[in-house]
Amino acid sequence: MLKITLISLLLSLKIAFKIVNLHFFIENETKIDMHFAQKKTHFKENLTGNLFKFSLRTVIKGDILISEVLFNPKTGGVDFVEIYNNSMHDIDLKDLQLANANTLGEPASIKNISATKLIIAPGSYWVITTNQANIKQHYVAKFPLQFIQLSSLPAYNNDKGSVLLLSNNVVIDRLDYVSKIHHPLIQDEDGISIERVSFTVETNAPGNFKSAAATVGFATPTYKNSQESSGSEDFFNLSPRTFSPDNDGVDDVLTMNYQVAENSSLATINIYSDKGLLVRKLLKNQTIGTAGNITWDGLNDGGQPAMVGIYVIISDIFSINGKTRRFKNTCVLAGKLN
Repeated sequence: MLKITLISLLLSLKIAFKIVNLHFFIENETKIDMHFAQKKTHFKENLTGNLFKFSLRTVIKGDILISEVLFNPKTGGVDFVEIYNNSMHDIDLKDLQLANANTLGEPASIKNISATKLIIAPGSYWVITTNQANIKQHYVAKFPLQFIQLSSLPAYNNDKGSVLLLSNNVVIDRLDYVSKIHHPLIQDEDGISIERVSFTVETNAPGNFKSAAATVGFATPTYKNSQESSGSEDFFNLSPRTFSPDNDGVDDVLTMNYQVAENSSLATINIYSDKGLLVRKLLKNQTIGTAGNITWDGLNDGGQPAMVGIYVIISDIFSINGKTRRFKNTCVLAGKLN
């Protein structure tokens, strides 16, 4: 079919050239025939070669990267390792392995990630664990099908360890961690994952893994890391500025959308009445992600509905390096007229 199509195209082009300029075609017929013959041969070779290469393509360093690790789960919890497809194409995980390192720093306790073909899309996050139901119970998993469950994982100690990712038994990524990698103000590290900040710098670059934010539940399995770089601009916006928490399905909550340049920042958010009275302590020195949203349901600290009126929201953001920022926003809590 391909050969017939190419010959038909060649004949059509010859006829067109003869009608437009017969003299030009006679002088250049040989060149045109040779040109299309070369094109036909080149196309067939490329088609065959590309299909061959695709079927045998090997995952190389930089294609798949370690994105997030939970090595110190809460009591009753399980470890997990999240990987990220950093390439521009689908990747089969069949030939990939997960490992730790022995005392010589060499791969040990090597586990095959998948015994059968398993394709992951570019830009997607997949979680490897021994109990996906346990992870889904303790954390938000936005893409619940992007889990790989193994009978066992390599051992990852709570104090320090190494996570190795291999392709056909060749190391393509490695994370060496210590428990001190967590935020210095976190007192209880159990159940808090460490997340990759950037996929464009070396895995073990200083500061490239941070504690997952409290505002996302201390882990982000199957979706974008809370501590990934989001931009250099700092902002704190409200949507909508007028809300009515009457459970009618329309503007029932106030959403505070934010972005901060520094990861591992802390936030304190207080809500005041227009008279200056403290109504709700929404956050108190909690770790936040580089971007996200926080909601207010219109209740005061006592769990009672706040009165209709104007409210002032003061958001104080503190970074580890001592930088502080304050955002002041106003909103209206509305209600139905009797």
